[in-house]
Amino acid sequence: MFREHPYLILSLGAFLVNIPMGYIRENCPKFSLRWLFWIHASIPLIIYARVTLGTSKWFIPVCISLAVAGQVVGGRRRRKTRSLEEEERLKQIPAIDARDPEKLDESRTTVVLLNMGGPRTNADVPDFQKRLFADPLLIRFPVSFLFQGLFARLLVAFRSKAARERYQLIGGGSPIFGSTERQAGALRDELARRGRKADVIFSFNYSAPFPEETISAVQRSGKKDVLLLSLYPHYSKATTGSNIYYLKKAAKQIDPEVQFTEAQAYYLHDGYIQAFVDRIHEQLKSGESLDDFYLIFSPHGLPVYSLVEGDPYAFQISQTVAKILTRIGRTARWSIAYQSAVGPLQWLKPSLEDMLEAVTRRGYKKLLIVPVAFVTDHIETLCEVDIEYRQLAGKLGAEDYRMSRAIECHPEFIRALADTVDAVLAPRAPDVRRSAQFAHEHIV
Repeated sequence: MFREHPYLILSLGAFLVNIPMGYIRENCPKFSLRWLFWIHASIPLIIYARVTLGTSKWFIPVCISLAVAGQVVGGRRRRKTRSLEEEERLKQIPAIDARDPEKLDESRTTVVLLNMGGPRTNADVPDFQKRLFADPLLIRFPVSFLFQGLFARLLVAFRSKAARERYQLIGGGSPIFGSTERQAGALRDELARRGRKADVIFSFNYSAPFPEETISAVQRSGKKDVLLLSLYPHYSKATTGSNIYYLKKAAKQIDPEVQFTEAQAYYLHDGYIQAFVDRIHEQLKSGESLDDFYLIFSPHGLPVYSLVEGDPYAFQISQTVAKILTRIGRTARWSIAYQSAVGPLQWLKPSLEDMLEAVTRRGYKKLLIVPVAFVTDHIETLCEVDIEYRQLAGKLGAEDYRMSRAIECHPEFIRALADTVDAVLAPRAPDVRRSAQFAHEHIV
């Protein structure tokens, strides 16, 4: 078949092979050896292909032109990607402006809780994984824009069976939809108790309700202000950042008039901290002391490149842990260990697996794991921590292994969310009738 269309094959080859090379070249210092290498790396391949296919030497200028075009396309793609990365990197720097943000009118505002989502049943696992693995904001590698779709399909093919088996261990799907639905309802009730009438809905990236569905719901409501409140308390571009990106992308297509406001961080809110403290103490039986347990705070891991690029996630985790430790009066026998690393990339260390081995070797037999970055229980806690790592800890010699439950709808956590929303909404107008009644009862 190749022999039948040699000029077409050679043209496509010269162009396509240079796109990733141009992408990589754009990362190299101009006129450096690496830069020169990636400019010329395709030449031996093109020469070999030309000789093999038997094309005329007069076609060489066309091949060179197509190779240059491929380099230009790849370089432009990398510059565009880098521009978006720089924009996101600047967004990750905490706000230093002391002025209060513009207040929102609650009658025009929809509060949207943000999360990645999860497969509601085992049948949903392949679609969920495909969307997850195909997201370049979450999983990134060189020239991923060319191969992300193929990469996602391969991962689904190799991992979906094992994933379904893991989800089966926790009931045949993720409970995250029901948990988030209850959190939205609890927040709505708490805001109503405070006299607030803002709508509260939620949006997922990789399972329904998708960003497009969320924006359509906002459009039907007639409200134009959206308050984005992440259920990832600690900011990361891979989680909160991607949620916001895809919602704004959907809004541009569906309703460009929607205005977005990002809620303030609450990872140090007293209510959020107290919810974790209560969950930790819930694991103690009558007569037991927390001092008997070694505490391991286990957040979800991130690739190291995220930290290098300025992602504040790990530092915010440390701040939350420090405040929890202060609240429980603990200064020793604790550590932070990251879980859920996948793939060949370097991830934040130490891993929970390594930490379990280290502390059991040092003689600690009673362990309490605190999934500190999770506000709902799902596969990372119910399966990974509570089943898989429990089995590992037993093999390593742990005699007592416990995991604190996620804070879910803990009243203090809901209070933290409500306070975060309240801080952005405009003060409510005083109730004239209630004020008049109060004056009548207390003055007359």
